[in-house]
Amino acid sequence: MLPQIRPYTWRGRGAAGRAVFVAALIVGAPIMLAIGLVLLLLAVVVWVVAAIGWLIGTLAVWVWFAVQRMRRIPYPFRLRPPLGRSARTLAFSSLYLTSAPRVVGAAARLTGFLLAPVALLVSLVGIVAPRWRARPYVAVFTLSGILRKAVGLGHRRGLLRDGHGVRTLGYDEYLAESFPHIRDFLDWWRDPAAPHDYRPAPTIVDVPAELLGLDLEPYPDPLGYPGLAAGALRRRQITGLRELFVSQREIDDLCDPDLDDRADVALIRVSSRRDATGLRHWIVQFPSTKSWHPRAGVAPNDLTADLVIGAEGEATATRAGLQTMREAGIRPGEPVLLAGFSLGGMVAAQVAVRAAEEGFTISHLVVGGTPLGRVAIPEGIRVLAIEHVLDIVPRIEGRENPVDREDAPPTVTGTADVVTVKAGPPLPVGFRLGVLHQSTAYADTAALLEAEPPDERVKAMLTQLRVFFGPGQRLVDHAALRTSTSVARPSVPFYLHSTVEEGITRGTLRQTLRRIPGVIAVDVYQSRAGFATTILWNADVLVRSLRPWFTSVERMTVYRGLLSLLKRRRAVGVHFRLQAKETPGVTWEATVQRMADGRWRETIDLVFEDPQAEAEFGTLLLPEGAGSTVTFYPPDAFEPVLDQTRSV
Repeated sequence: MLPQIRPYTWRGRGAAGRAVFVAALIVGAPIMLAIGLVLLLLAVVVWVVAAIGWLIGTLAVWVWFAVQRMRRIPYPFRLRPPLGRSARTLAFSSLYLTSAPRVVGAAARLTGFLLAPVALLVSLVGIVAPRWRARPYVAVFTLSGILRKAVGLGHRRGLLRDGHGVRTLGYDEYLAESFPHIRDFLDWWRDPAAPHDYRPAPTIVDVPAELLGLDLEPYPDPLGYPGLAAGALRRRQITGLRELFVSQREIDDLCDPDLDDRADVALIRVSSRRDATGLRHWIVQFPSTKSWHPRAGVAPNDLTADLVIGAEGEATATRAGLQTMREAGIRPGEPVLLAGFSLGGMVAAQVAVRAAEEGFTISHLVVGGTPLGRVAIPEGIRVLAIEHVLDIVPRIEGRENPVDREDAPPTVTGTADVVTVKAGPPLPVGFRLGVLHQSTAYADTAALLEAEPPDERVKAMLTQLRVFFGPGQRLVDHAALRTSTSVARPSVPFYLHSTVEEGITRGTLRQTLRRIPGVIAVDVYQSRAGFATTILWNADVLVRSLRPWFTSVERMTVYRGLLSLLKRRRAVGVHFRLQAKETPGVTWEATVQRMADGRWRETIDLVFEDPQAEAEFGTLLLPEGAGSTVTFYPPDAFEPVLDQTRSV
C-alpha cells in the first residue's frame, strides 16, 4: 500500500513552535535583507549592461542603415532612419535576418576544424570507454566527417538509427490497412454514381473496436472522422513549376505525424505523362523533414535522414525512393524528373546519384531550399536549384552550388547543367527566418520564375520541363515506412507553442464550418512547412457545390476563423482548400499571410482537371482567368480578428 497522510485538524503552533518561529525570523530577516541587496546590485549591473548593449545595438543599427543606404538594397525591408521604435525594429530585424544565413554558412565551413579536437578527444575516450566509441576516429576535419561521428555516437544511445529495411506500397493501400474509414469515404467521394449521402460500408474494418476488444455501435458521426477532407483533396495533376511546390506542401501535410489520425509515413508522389511520340516522362517527388525527434521512427523522412545524408550515408528514404520507382514501372530510357523541398531535395539528389546503377534515366533535378553544394551530381542531369537569399538551410553545408560564369546576373549562377536561382520573397509580419524556408514561399518564387525568367538558362530549363507537366498525367501516391521500427515519432520532441492565448479553438472552428449548409467534411490542422517552429494553419473543406462559396461570405468567414488561430498559435499564415462533390475536377486553394506593411496577401490557385469544369466555373471563380493570382487586402479587411501583432 502506498504511504499517505491521513486528514487531520491543525490546532496551531505550540510554545516550542512559536519560539522556533521567532528565532527563525530574527536570523532569517538579516539574511533575506542581504540577499535582497545582492539581487538589487545584480539588477543594477544587468541594467547597466543592458544599457550598454542598447547603445551598441543602436550604433549597429545606424551603421547598418548607412551601409544599406549606400548599397541601395531595399531587401528584406525598405529601411527608414532608425529614429522611432518601429524604424529601429525594422533595422534590427533586417540586420538579424541578413546576418543569420551568413553566420550559419561561415560556421558550417569552419565546423570541421572547430569541432575536430573535441571529436578526436571523444575518440580517445572511446578507446577505454566503449560507450563513447564511434568511427571515424581521425577523419573528422570536414563537416561530413563530424556528422559521421555524431551519427556513430548516436547509435550507441539508440539515436539516429536509420535502419535498412523499407516497405513501400500504394498510399490508398496504406489507408486501407491503417485508416479503413478514410479509404471507404474516398471510394464514395470519387464515385460519381455513389448515393447522395455517405454511409460507411458494413464490411469496413473497425480499427478502434479491434484494438480495444469491444463490441461498438456504428460511428455516431461518420463525416466527423478526421482526415476525410485532407485525403480527398489530393491533386491528380501537376501543371507547372509553381504547382510542383504547391504539391510539395500537400504531400508534406499528408505525412505529418502530428495531424489528427493521419499517417505517420513518408509519401512519395509519382506522376507519368506521355509526349507526342508516346514516350513516358516521369516526376518523382519526395517529402521534406516531418519529424525532428532524434530517435528514428516509422516514417523515414525525419531528422535521422537529414544527418545520415549529411554524413554521406544512404538514407532509408533514398532506398524507399528507388524501390518506389521500380514498383511504379519506370523503364530504362524514360526521362525522370526528381523533385523535392529541403530534405526532399537531398533525397532526390541522392537518388539521382544512385539511379544509373538501378537502370533509371534521370534527366532533371528540381529542388528548393536544399543544401546541394557538396553533392556530385552525375553529368547529363540538368539541375534547377531555387534558394532564398536569407534561407539558412541551403547554406548549412558550407558550400555554394557550382559556378563557372562571371557575366551571369546576380540572381542566377551555375554551370551548363546546374542553374541556381536566388530570390528574396516578401516577408510577412513577424520577420521569422522560418518563413523563408517553407514550400509555400518557394511556390511563390517558382511562379515569378515562370512569369519572368531572370536568365536565358532558366528560360531554357523551364522549356525543357514543360513536357513533364500538363494534362494527361497519371498521378499515384506511394507510402514508405521503415521496417526496423514500428514507433511513431512526433514532429518535435516537445511542444513549442502556447495553447492558452485567446482565440477560437481548432475544434470549435471545425465544428462551425461543418454547420454551414452544403458542407460535407472539414479538416483543420497545422502543418510545419519547413522549420519545426514555422506553423501554417490549414482548413480543407468538402462541399456539395462550389457556387454558394463564391456568391456569399463563406470564404471570408473561414479566413476570419483561421486568422484567429494564427494569432493564437503564433503561425505565419493560413491555407484554405475547397472542393465540391458535384465538380471534383475543380480545386480552390488560397494562402493568406499578413505582410510587413500590415496588409493581407492572398494567393489563389485554381486547378481544373478537365476542360468541361474549366468552361463552367473558370469565369465564375476567377474572372481574370485560371491560374495563380495575388490580391492584397487592407489591414482591417478581416475584422473582427484578435490581433496581437499591431504593436510590432
